[in-house]
Amino acid sequence: MSDSTEIRRWEPGAPDAESQLRLVIHLAKQHRQTLGFLPDAVFRDAGNKGQLLIALEDTVVLGYVLYRVTRSVIRLTHVCVSGAARGRGLGRELIDQAIADNPSATGIIARCRRDYGLNRFWAEAGLSPSSEAAGRNAQGLPLTLWTRPLGAPDLLLSSALESTKPLAVLDSNIVIDLYSSAEVQRPDRAASQGLMADWVAEEVTFAVSVQLDHELNDNEDASERVRQIAGAQGWVRLPTTRPHDTSIERELVASFGGRAVARDPSLENDAKHLADAVRADAQYFITNDEGVLAARGSIKDRFGVAIVRPHELIADVLESSGVLQTYAPGVFEHIDLRWHDARDFSDEQLEQAFLCFAEGERAKEFRPSLRAALAAGEAKVLIEDRGAVALLAVRPRNDELQVPIMRVASSAHDSSIALQLARQLRLDALELGLQRVAITDKRLPRKIVGALREDGFFRDEDGLYSARPIGRHVTAGELPHDSELQVLLDRVGSTQAGESVSRALEWRHWPIKIWDESMACYVVPIRPSAAMELFGYPPNLLQQRRALGLSRRHVYYRSGRSNPFRSLPGRILWYASTEGTNIVQKFFAISVAVASQTMSAEEAHRKFSGMGVYKRSQVEAAADGRGRVTVLEIEDTEVLQRPVSLASFRQYAKPHRVAAEFVSPRPIPSELFRSLMNAHHQPLETR
Repeated sequence: MSDSTEIRRWEPGAPDAESQLRLVIHLAKQHRQTLGFLPDAVFRDAGNKGQLLIALEDTVVLGYVLYRVTRSVIRLTHVCVSGAARGRGLGRELIDQAIADNPSATGIIARCRRDYGLNRFWAEAGLSPSSEAAGRNAQGLPLTLWTRPLGAPDLLLSSALESTKPLAVLDSNIVIDLYSSAEVQRPDRAASQGLMADWVAEEVTFAVSVQLDHELNDNEDASERVRQIAGAQGWVRLPTTRPHDTSIERELVASFGGRAVARDPSLENDAKHLADAVRADAQYFITNDEGVLAARGSIKDRFGVAIVRPHELIADVLESSGVLQTYAPGVFEHIDLRWHDARDFSDEQLEQAFLCFAEGERAKEFRPSLRAALAAGEAKVLIEDRGAVALLAVRPRNDELQVPIMRVASSAHDSSIALQLARQLRLDALELGLQRVAITDKRLPRKIVGALREDGFFRDEDGLYSARPIGRHVTAGELPHDSELQVLLDRVGSTQAGESVSRALEWRHWPIKIWDESMACYVVPIRPSAAMELFGYPPNLLQQRRALGLSRRHVYYRSGRSNPFRSLPGRILWYASTEGTNIVQKFFAISVAVASQTMSAEEAHRKFSGMGVYKRSQVEAAADGRGRVTVLEIEDTEVLQRPVSLASFRQYAKPHRVAAEFVSPRPIPSELFRSLMNAHHQPLETR
């Protein structure tokens, strides 16, 4: 920007205000091919609110930015610079001024068509791509959502930076290993996936640089790009000083050496990942990039960051694995599980089955707590035909459900049972009107610890695991009184980052539901027989489902001819249709869809048989003519206490002009989904 150029806020009372506004509107109309059409009144309204900034050279309007602020987020509507003035940094200066004029803003976002080729501009303005969705243009060309956090770090980032565990930053090649489809050849995929084991999270805090988002966005394969971006949203993003300060990046590039960078220009991008890791005082940078690994000695000496491969991190940080088995909901279809009063068993039987030998527990330590629970009638045993599989003691105290004993017997399914118990304790607390579940068992087996962590339980200062289930639903704009939720929901806007925070909240405070208008919603029709196999609906629930609740994870298969789940994560409303003489026609359950991919039926069954209840023959029956199926991965399914009839759905759908004909999965407006849930979803209320 030259010395003669100034950026000023449009002031309606200024002498030249009307002429400036006309010039702004004229400039907008010159570029309506890319900006789209806005009524003239929108410009005046934004100006009256102080949300129209103009770049002026004497009386000539060189550019402008039009924005609005909602829920503390700056939402850029137009960023426009005349053709003659481009290349001078005016667009970035306009955005910076909008940020300066709104010091309390927590973030800034913009939506831009991917085919406009403006990725470099948004990156230079400090924004990063966070998600992609089909545009409203006639061609349905994709829109990229660009975001930049502002102000103080949110609680998720603060927690990562303040953690006492070592901080490890993942390079983009590791993240791509984790989330690319099976069709993409990734020789180090298995090694990278080792980082996802539950026991690793016990010892390490993971994060990524915002540079990851730029590199994922550069992928020209649309399906892989969308898949990888969606999969990577759960990682904490580190703060960056780019584009204003790149001093560490320059030092790192020098550490690689000029010849190495000339041979491999991508090292300049690697320097950005590493620079953010250095600024965050990370102990580890995890990569499989040979160019980065070649310089790890000098970088360790200069910046203190250890550059390691995935297996080197595991070997360096952990001496014992403690790996939990993969969770397999299908096992419960073949086990007859029942609860019994623990007093039906002798002390010796319970000690033999549930004493925690792996943690060095002795019988004389376990016996007093066991006998106290037995005397108070607080203990119960989960059994199957072959014997006892779990021991649980629960004790309501004040506003919390205390769990002095939580054990699972060693078996092929102990991890799955542990996860189910963790989930069921939340429901038990809510049904008793309690606000907290506190695991007070001091000798928890690693299987239980892993299950609690996976289910959102957090360890407090006393080393006890606890959870605060919230039995209600809210919208992103409705701030509940809970201080933690209030702070986190302040960060939630109509962004993929907002969806990430919403999912984190739902994971931590399940069964809370946060109806976010930005999250895609779908209706998925399912045959009544399949609904019974997958969810135990229509009502005829198996005994183990009443005892342990619905499984946390499932997969659903459909024809591979097309994949309708283009925007994930998303909400699923399940519709039990008609099958022969069995006419159900009810919308009976809700889920969160976390991933979807198309592959051969053989590969799908091999990859997902541990998460599903379907036999190989059933998966093959769902395949298209080429033998391919679409796999939908879902979590946190709830069967509605008040299913929605087809007639009722039509009543709610009519104002949204949605036809109530469902022969295949299809999206529905989020407003329709929300209105149905407000009327029919009855979450457990804390009393």
